[in-house]
Amino acid sequence: MSKIGLIIKREYGSRVRKKSFLVITVLVPLLIGALGFLAMWMSIQETKKVNVLISDPGNLCDGKIFITDTVNAPAEFYFVNDVIAEDEFQVADRYQRYDLLIGIQPEVITNKAIKGLYREKISANTEHYIRNRIELRLEEYFALDQGITLSEYRRIRQEFNFKLENIDPNIQDTTPAQIVGFIFSIFIFIFIITYASQVMRGVIEEKTSRVVEILVSSVKPLQLMMGKIIGIGLVGLTQFAIWIAIIGVGLVFMRFFAFQDVMDPAVFAEMMGPANGTQNDLLDQQAAQSLKDSELIYLIYQGIPWGTLISLFVIYFIGGYLFYGGLFAVIGSAVDSETDSQQVMMPVMLPLMFSYLIGVMVISNPGGPAAIWFSQIPFSSPIIMLQRIAAGTVSIWELILSLTILAATIFVILVGAAKIYRTGILMYGKKASWKEIFKWLRY
Repeated sequence: MSKIGLIIKREYGSRVRKKSFLVITVLVPLLIGALGFLAMWMSIQETKKVNVLISDPGNLCDGKIFITDTVNAPAEFYFVNDVIAEDEFQVADRYQRYDLLIGIQPEVITNKAIKGLYREKISANTEHYIRNRIELRLEEYFALDQGITLSEYRRIRQEFNFKLENIDPNIQDTTPAQIVGFIFSIFIFIFIITYASQVMRGVIEEKTSRVVEILVSSVKPLQLMMGKIIGIGLVGLTQFAIWIAIIGVGLVFMRFFAFQDVMDPAVFAEMMGPANGTQNDLLDQQAAQSLKDSELIYLIYQGIPWGTLISLFVIYFIGGYLFYGGLFAVIGSAVDSETDSQQVMMPVMLPLMFSYLIGVMVISNPGGPAAIWFSQIPFSSPIIMLQRIAAGTVSIWELILSLTILAATIFVILVGAAKIYRTGILMYGKKASWKEIFKWLRY
C-alpha cells in the first residue's frame, strides 16, 4: 500500500473506531427521528375542542355555522341573540363552559368589525378556522341582503382551480424535487463545515504534539495533507451513508407502522387539495380526489430524480469538501491552537456562509441570474447547483462547466495548500499572518 494510502487508513480508522463517532452516528439520526416522531404524535392527538359562544343580537347568522368536518372540527359554535357584556362573560357561571366569546353587532354590515374574547390563548389554526367559518357565514348574509340566493353566492364564491403547468407535458412539477435539492444542499453545507474543520483540528493537534515532525521524516507533506483530507472525507461519507440508512428505516417504520394514515400520500393530497370553505361542494371533492389518486403520489414516488440528485450530492460534497478542506488545512498549518484559528478562518467561513444565504434565496428563483452565476463559482457551486438541478433549470453544458471549474480550482488550491502546509506545519511559537502565508506559496 502506498504511503498516502497508509495515511488515509490511519485517519479513517482512528476516527471511525472512536466511541464519539459511533455515538454521534447512531444518536443523531435517532434523536432527530425521536423528536420528529414526538412532534407528529403530538400534532395528531385530540386537542381540546374550543366552545365558541357567538353573541348575535341581529340574528345575522340565523343560529348556523356551516361546518365542513363535524368530526375533527377544532371549534363548536353556540348562539345567543342577546348582547353579552364582557364582565358578565368573565364571571357568570352559565358562561364558564365557553372558551371564546365573539360579538357580532348588527352594524357589522357596514363597519366589518368583529371582536372576540378568549379565556386562554387558542392555536393559530383554530383561530383561522373560527374566523373563516364566521366570515363565510356573514358573507352569505350580505349576499342575501343584496338579493343573491345562497346557491348563486356559493357558485360565485367557489375558488378557481388555478394551476400553472409547463408547456411541455412531459415535464412534471419540480417543487418536491426542489425541496429535496435544498435539503441536500443543507447537508453539504453542514458536512463541509463539520469535516473541513476536522482537517484543521487534526493538523493543529499533530502540529502541537510534534507528531508531524516524525511523520514528515518518512512521507512528503503533500502526501500527509492529502491523506488527512481524504481519510476524514471518507469518514464523512461513511457517516452520511449510515444516517441515510437509519433515516430510511425510520421513514418506513412511520409510514407502515406508526402513522399509516398521516403519512399516506392520499392524506397529503387531501390536505393540499383545493378547498372553497363551503359545504357539499362536489366539484372540489372530485378535484381533490383526482389529485389524491394521481398527481401527488406520482410526484412523491416518481417525480423526484433520486438517482441524479444522490449522485451529484456525492460529487459536489467531495468537491466542496476538497475545496474547503484544503483551505482549512492551510489554516491549521499556519496557527498553533484552535483559539488562534478563529480570526484566520473568517475569510474562509464568510464565502461558505454567503453561499448558504444565496441558497435560501435561490429556492424562489432557481433560474435567475444569481442562481446561474453562483452555481458556477467554485466556493458556492456545491451548495447552489443541486437546487438548480432539482428545479430542472440546468443544461448539461452548465453542469459540465461547473464541475470543470470546480475541479480546476480544487487542483490549484490543493497545490497551493501543499506548499503552505509544507512550511507551516514545522513552524511553532507564533500565528502566521496572511502576508506570510502568501509568501510561503513562492517557496
